[in-house]
Formats: sequence, C-alpha cells, structure tokens
Amino acid sequence: METRKRKEASDCLNVVFSTQPDVSYRYYRPEINETLELAYALTVHKAQGSDFDVVFLIIPQNASTLSRELVYTGLTRFRKKLILLIEKDIQPLLRLRSADSSDTQLRNTQIFDLALRPTDIKQPYREALIHRTKKGIAVRSKSEVIVADILDSLGISYEYEKPLYSISDPKDFRLPDFTVSFEGDIFYWEHLGMLSVPTYQEAWKRKLKWYKDNGLGDALIVSEDGLDGSIDAEEIERIAKERILLEDE
Repeated sequence: METRKRKEASDCLNVVFSTQPDVSYRYYRPEINETLELAYALTVHKAQGSDFDVVFLIIPQNASTLSRELVYTGLTRFRKKLILLIEKDIQPLLRLRSADSSDTQLRNTQIFDLALRPTDIKQPYREALIHRTKKGIAVRSKSEVIVADILDSLGISYEYEKPLYSISDPKDFRLPDFTVSFEGDIFYWEHLGMLSVPTYQEAWKRKLKWYKDNGLGDALIVSEDGLDGSIDAEEIERIAKERILLEDE
C-alpha cells in the first residue's frame, strides 16, 4: 500500500509560484500535456530577431532601458497573440509616443553636420529629426507646426495630443492633434496630412466615427493638407477665426 502511494504521489506535479508561496497547484500526469506548456522568459533584447506564437510583454512604469524602439521590438515579437502587462496604468505607452523618448533621436552625430540641443538642455540629439513650434513644443509634422504657430499668434491656448476619453469606456481614448481652449470653450483640432494614403484615410474614418459616437462632432475642427502635400496657412487661420474666435469673414 505504501509503495502504491509513493508511486501515485510521483505521478503528479505540484506547481508553486513565487508570488503565491502558500498556494500550490497539483497536476496529474494525464492533465499535464493538456494544461501545462513550457514557456521562456527573455529580455526584449534577447528576443530581438525571433518571434513566438504567444508573447506576454511586461512594461514597468519607469526603467532606464525603456524607449520607443525597445517597446516596438517587444510589440512585434508575436505571431498569434500579444498580452500586455503594464504596471499601474498606461502612462508608459503615452509617454513613449513622444519623439523625445526615442533612443535613435537622442543620438548625436557630427558625421554630416553639427546638430546639438540648445546649451540649456543637457542631452544632445539630431534636431533635424524633430519638428518644433515657435514655443518649442515637439510635434509630428511641419503642417502641425504651422497650425500650432497660428493658434499661438491668435492667442488661442492648446495642448498637443492630450488623451480624450470615451464617455462610456474610461479605457477607450483617442489623441486629438490639438485640444484647444478659448474663453471656456473646448475644441478638438485634427489636421489631416496624408488623405491620399488609403490606410490613413480608413484610420481617419474610424476616428471620425469615434468623435461622432461620443457626441463630439460639433467640437471637432478639421483642416487638411492638399493632395500634393501642400498646406495653406491662410486657410488654417481662417478656420481658427471662424470656428474658435467666431469672427465673420
């Protein structure tokens, strides 16, 4: 009887996790193949160049190695399923959208020309890779520089890519190009720069629907580049005066 008990005990596997030291999970031999699967923990750097069916990507709030490039590499390692485990909230993802969080853009080189930050900013970078407004705010395109500078010239306050949350789901949000404030009124300004690109056009249709579904259609202001990539600063100013300052032509 004792021998049989020992045999039965060896025919199972007890699993204990370090985060739950007082709890164990027992799996008998017939269950193991169906329930347990061998997994590996790798750093993103170690996983670079490889891919896996299922990836669990852990992102802390702060780490000296966190950058846009590292997160992008981690996000692109899966074939079938990606599970994000983010400490506390999604602030790291929002922060890493900024061009200033890019390792590549923080590199400085004098191979072709001298490109340094102003002397009052300690870290060097290739300034040609970042578009900045007159007030020094980093934006994604030259067209957005023009929109921002026109808003500034008209005395209109704005925040760039401030998260805007859905009225029904606190986890669902979009990033308007500019959240504009003027005399108590709030507007959301979207500048469309690549409508000639089908994927960009489809993404904009989905974003526009989101605005309407959340009752924000009347607060939305839209400006566009020409199909040839041109931008009309005079038209941008006219839109701002008409929609925000309520000035007649």
